[in-house]
Amino acid sequence: MLLTIQNGRPALVQEDGSVIFHSIYTGSRYWGTMYNVLKDYDSQHWTVRETAAFNSGKDFSVLGRKVRYFVAECENSTLWAALGTKDALFRTETRNTGAEKAPVDVIALGGMYCQRIERVICNTFGEHNGLNLFDMNCRTNVKRFLENDFADSAVHLPAVDREGQAVHFGFASFDHYFSSVFACEGGTVEYRHFLDGRKLPAGRTLCSDWMQLSFYSDLTAGLPEYARLIHDFNRFPNRRTKAPTGFCSWYYYMDNIDERMVYENLAKCDEIHGRVSLEVFQIDAGWSSGNHNGEENRTCFTRGMKFYADLICEHGYTPGIWLSPFNFEKDSSIVREHSDWFVHTPSGSLAESKNCCMLDVTHPGAKQYVRELYHRLTWDWGYRYLKIDIVSEYMTAGVYHDPEAGALQNLREYFRLVREGAHPDTYILGCTCPIFETAEFVDGMRISVDIFERWESVIKAYNLIFKRYFMNRTLFISDPDCLMIRGAENEDGDCRRYCSRTVEEIHTFLVAMYAAGGSLFLSDKLPLMDDRQIDLYARLLPIGDRVGVPTDLLDSYIPGVIECGSSGGVRRVALINWGERERTFRILTNGRCLAWEHFTDEGFGIHDGTYETSLAPHCAQLVCLKNCGQ
Repeated sequence: MLLTIQNGRPALVQEDGSVIFHSIYTGSRYWGTMYNVLKDYDSQHWTVRETAAFNSGKDFSVLGRKVRYFVAECENSTLWAALGTKDALFRTETRNTGAEKAPVDVIALGGMYCQRIERVICNTFGEHNGLNLFDMNCRTNVKRFLENDFADSAVHLPAVDREGQAVHFGFASFDHYFSSVFACEGGTVEYRHFLDGRKLPAGRTLCSDWMQLSFYSDLTAGLPEYARLIHDFNRFPNRRTKAPTGFCSWYYYMDNIDERMVYENLAKCDEIHGRVSLEVFQIDAGWSSGNHNGEENRTCFTRGMKFYADLICEHGYTPGIWLSPFNFEKDSSIVREHSDWFVHTPSGSLAESKNCCMLDVTHPGAKQYVRELYHRLTWDWGYRYLKIDIVSEYMTAGVYHDPEAGALQNLREYFRLVREGAHPDTYILGCTCPIFETAEFVDGMRISVDIFERWESVIKAYNLIFKRYFMNRTLFISDPDCLMIRGAENEDGDCRRYCSRTVEEIHTFLVAMYAAGGSLFLSDKLPLMDDRQIDLYARLLPIGDRVGVPTDLLDSYIPGVIECGSSGGVRRVALINWGERERTFRILTNGRCLAWEHFTDEGFGIHDGTYETSLAPHCAQLVCLKNCGQ
């Protein structure tokens, strides 16, 4: 690819001169008087030149061996472009040449894609305390464009144009701002940054994050390439490749836990260990007083949390614990004594959400507090699996101790401090947390809504899990939330979430969990589970390195055909009928294959060229296919 000037503006073209992306501009949209929105990028006069490689701390070898570098400049902007054969990376710097503005958003790069856009995968935004961000609770929708339609997608926008070409517009780095990609059916595309309420002073230069445009032969196969580009381009450390397995107290006990819960479930873990080799025993909410930032609840855990971590270790498991790190009750002692450690409003008062104040780790005192907290949890107490939760809800726009910082810098600094303070063997799980912006610092990431106890929550969760398959084992180990297969006969007075799923729906949940291929945490009361249920747990293991890939990603609201890979000469495909009517599935086989169901061992006979089955509503098969020759 090349960058050139066409009609006075930069244009991205192929070596043969065919245009890819043209009429490029930068600028901002900002509020005028009487609620009108103005823009400041109408008159730009550009020049472009080829240059030597950029020295930016990023790894441009992700673009391949044939990379060309260009710089384009106009009155108020500079554009850097690193171009491979099928991938392009851009960054801009734009100076505010007018008066101080309060931008609605900043267009880091806009222009016209060469074709009309037919279909996109679009991420919605979560709105928290003046911020727009993308976390596990945000929806991911497949949208077919109508005439003159448009979409605004958090972080990235995978698309297929009217010619059938798969193209991807997205951000490739996440250092400065939360971001979105806006696209119109006619081809207009804008990479946008949110300033989170911060003003853009006169003369200030805004530096964008790196942006990406890539072509794929197939969108489903191409999305993992986007995740790999982010990982390699930003030089993410390679931390974990093995998905953890374990027990989590949350979806049975909620916060109604004490030391009895630990003893009972540890004993059952020991009993079933030969069949279900769990690795982590995670204590969720309920262990702490206040906001779960390290103050022990000695009423329920009388011997202190170090004792229980040691006990878990003695049984051969990794101790895990849950935290909610950003929110502190307004009347707590730490807020009263260290109000300067918390985010403020422009008027000087403490920023609040739900009667809580939000930690500002750009302050040296707050930094040290975080280092000491995670040193105590991991080095002193011995917890080596940390579930860091409810992050997005307590992030906020506001005034930080570092006047150049915003909510994104505060978030990234927090997770950097976690890594700095924690034992190096600690597994860090981000939960309800901006996904791409913290991927650099975590081992695992929750990628879906809470699963809870209803069939509808399984649908909502796996609609997101299967659409976010491409993140797994590249950006992090994906966490599809916990598995519960209990019925009413497996519940007692300790239960706080009574499962209402049918036997068929529980089987579908098992199939979906297998297909997800991420971490596996059980959240039933283990002593109440019978031998048949223990066997179902066992059939989910080993997880290995599988990543379920949806083959109907662009054709269904929720994917229902998931390729789960092959092992031992057996191919496994998850077939899931999420709907309310019977559905027929057809998958191609490699010649004559013997077919059976993974969890039940039910035989489906021999199939030559095609496996076909009809499934009732809410039902599923994890079909195993083994070639049996002629």
